[in-house]
Amino acid sequence: MNIDLYNSLLTALAILLVSAVVVPLLSGKRKLAGWMNFILVSAAAVVLLNICATVLFGSGSVGESQLVRIGPVGIYFLIDGFSAFFIGIISFMGVVSAFYSIRYMEHYTDYRLWSYYLCFPLFLLGMIGIVTVDDLSTGFTLAWQTMTVASYFLIRFEYREKGNVRNANKYLILMELAWALVLCGVFFIDGASIGDPLHALAGKLGSAGGTGMLAVYGLTLAGFAFKAGVFPFGQLWLPDAHSIAPSPVSSLLSGVMIKTGVYGIIRTFFWMTPHGGETHLDGALWGLIIASFGAVTLFIGTVQSMKQSDAKRLLAYSSIGQVGYIILGAGAALYLLHGAGETAKLFAAVALVGAVYHVMNHAVFKGLLFLVSGSVLYATGTKDLNRLGGLLKFMPLTALAAGIASLSISGVPPFSGFASKWTIISSSLLAGSEVLFLAMFGIIALFTSAVTLSCYVKFFGMTFTSVGAEWSVKKDVKEVPASMIAPKLLLAILCIVQGVIPFFYFGLIIDMFARSPGSTAAAAIADLGGAGLSAGMMGVAVPGMGGIISAVAVPAVVLVILAAGLLFAGLLRRSGGSEEKVAPTWLCGYQDLNDRNRYTADNMFAAFKRAFRWTGGNVKK
Repeated sequence: MNIDLYNSLLTALAILLVSAVVVPLLSGKRKLAGWMNFILVSAAAVVLLNICATVLFGSGSVGESQLVRIGPVGIYFLIDGFSAFFIGIISFMGVVSAFYSIRYMEHYTDYRLWSYYLCFPLFLLGMIGIVTVDDLSTGFTLAWQTMTVASYFLIRFEYREKGNVRNANKYLILMELAWALVLCGVFFIDGASIGDPLHALAGKLGSAGGTGMLAVYGLTLAGFAFKAGVFPFGQLWLPDAHSIAPSPVSSLLSGVMIKTGVYGIIRTFFWMTPHGGETHLDGALWGLIIASFGAVTLFIGTVQSMKQSDAKRLLAYSSIGQVGYIILGAGAALYLLHGAGETAKLFAAVALVGAVYHVMNHAVFKGLLFLVSGSVLYATGTKDLNRLGGLLKFMPLTALAAGIASLSISGVPPFSGFASKWTIISSSLLAGSEVLFLAMFGIIALFTSAVTLSCYVKFFGMTFTSVGAEWSVKKDVKEVPASMIAPKLLLAILCIVQGVIPFFYFGLIIDMFARSPGSTAAAAIADLGGAGLSAGMMGVAVPGMGGIISAVAVPAVVLVILAAGLLFAGLLRRSGGSEEKVAPTWLCGYQDLNDRNRYTADNMFAAFKRAFRWTGGNVKK
């Protein structure tokens, strides 16, 4: 089984490499190049998704590291449930972005597309490499550099725009610093050799001293936190890079690439744990550190997002905040696994399941939001929320997708963000009976969800409702082509499906850890047995808690109640014989609404922004 999996992996990587070589030769014919890129990326994705399905749903043993020869270089690869989960996300979002690119990239009439179609498949190749290589030196370096250099050229694609090259250069420097931090961490492991797989590094960690252990995990955490956009590292590069890239690339950067940093953090702290010797990982300490960074990241990133008037910068800062939820869940799980009793281990498993589920949900709704922003830019020529407004009547399908994505990221039931966020928050709050600081972090996360909702009221309201575009946009605004609508509607449907039936995905993630041997999380879930943690119609259930459900996620029931409420309201409205009338906006009878007296994005939540000016991310007017 393993030989087939790894041969399939190499086949998919080879297809992406072929795409990087062949498609640029066709870039003079823009539509043809876009279709060829989509076809070859899809072919690779079919192979990769088959690997994902085989590992997650098939039978047989998985999780054995295998040495693969690529020319003179030997690289260890590992395909288990955890890596397969990320392979599926990267592959799926890669196909969606490639299809969206076919028409979207045509509007870059002043730029040649050969560099885009050279780097796009290499970017995907590098990300797949990051989640499948099983070392932190040779294979890790090749995958990291492929991902980083390819994404650098994609980010600086519009190199004629002022500041873009500077921001891209900053991104490249900081990502090379992140790579160096991870690589340096390996050097503190006594007896470590270039190319050692993670399980070998874990074995050698057992004899490391306290200072060496701190250096290994500290440097590794810092390096992957840079990539994930964790505060304060994310603020140094993420908004500048994600906001200037072409929108299909921004979708991959925020929806997928930063999750490779999350992957590295979870893989390091739940798999690369020392065994043997007398020194062991202080999981409680590192769990506290990671959870603290998560709580600060989700709060600061979200508040900074609310302050933005550039649509793509708003979405970029929001990505920092959403990563904070994932990091909080992972840190809480690590602490509870090592720093509390058996009941706490149940909450640890729930928190980790929620964190991994939010990885998937965020990939979908944030990828969708960047595609929406790209469609608005394509149709209007601007991403300035102060100049937008009223696009609902011109772009109804894009507005529908934007509304669903905004509700999802805000954690409104029955959409996807609610299920994963509430699992993380509720496990932290319930674990607070034993660990007070987790309850505090849960309260911060709950408050921040309200801030997120306000943020996306601003994004959606100032783009699609309100007024403004009719005066400030100097072009005929209309809905984008069907090939740009279809990917958005597909992702919007997933936002609903992942929210309405979270029990399926919870079960999938629980099985995923069972198919990922060698991690402390898998061991904890296995020790609890089938009765310890389960996925049901109510969410993720924790037994022995008096019937309490740690993730009270019953979105299908919420949807039924909401539908019944709307039906009742409609019947009540009709029974009164009420009539609907349309009238111009009333401005005290002195003048009509115009571009000079309309409400702008800069003025929204002004008092809140003044109160939280100390959080940074302030926009100069």
